[in-house]
Amino acid sequence: MEFFVCPCPETGTVILDGVDQGPNKDDAGVLQAKQCNPGRHTVALRCPAGKTCVPLKRTVVIKDTDPVAPQEVAFQCV
Repeated sequence: MEFFVCPCPETGTVILDGVDQGPNKDDAGVLQAKQCNPGRHTVALRCPAGKTCVPLKRTVVIKDTDPVAPQEVAFQCV
């Protein structure tokens, strides 16, 4: 298994290859690591109502990660 996080100033919903993975942060605002298989993935972050994530989605290769050092797939909500 591989691990990634989606840092963003806002709390949003992580979408991995079109499937909802839940929020990018917990209730305390701490980033939550998500799991995936190694390889190429399309990652998106659905921001709160009225905001748009930039970029809309990212295609990344996720490999050689662990829960302590997940790969960052960053977004900004504008």
